[in-house]
Amino acid sequence: MSEVSESVGRYLSAVHLLTAETDRRAGTGELAEVLDVSDASVTGMVTSLDERGLADYEKYEGVVLTDDGEAAAREFTWRRCVAENFLEDDLDLDVAALRDGDADDPRAIGQALSEEAVHRLKNLVDHPCDGKCSAPNHEYSACSDEVRGTAERAEAVREDDDLGPADDVDVDS
Repeated sequence: MSEVSESVGRYLSAVHLLTAETDRRAGTGELAEVLDVSDASVTGMVTSLDERGLADYEKYEGVVLTDDGEAAAREFTWRRCVAENFLEDDLDLDVAALRDGDADDPRAIGQALSEEAVHRLKNLVDHPCDGKCSAPNHEYSACSDEVRGTAERAEAVREDDDLGPADDVDVDS
């Protein structure tokens, strides 16, 4: 997996969820809405993802993940889901409440684990995916709250605003 930070992983996951079941690019405006960040933040990040070879960003056209970007997004999301399932189902912790505090996101332990350790944890918690997130290709029932929530926000943005690449607004213009 390409090493990605928490912030980069969130963007990759959002782009993936917005584009996985469509044949179009994600607009910077819809990414900003889904991630609850500014348009300028999105433009800066997708430019960086493009430079790293994780995404293909075209100004006014939007962004789509490269094969490497999709692989990184799926692994990032999968590791967070495994960690969330463990924390909530096995340790009976409220991950959402823990994330509301000043502490780091507890699901980040998924990224800190070795390949062997995360697969052992996956077997322990009986997580349905095997090494990469299969969302949004199923019903999200076993996905983390963040994956379900991001997917729901992405769908709402598409339905409510009927945003397409032509509606993409770039603050650098």
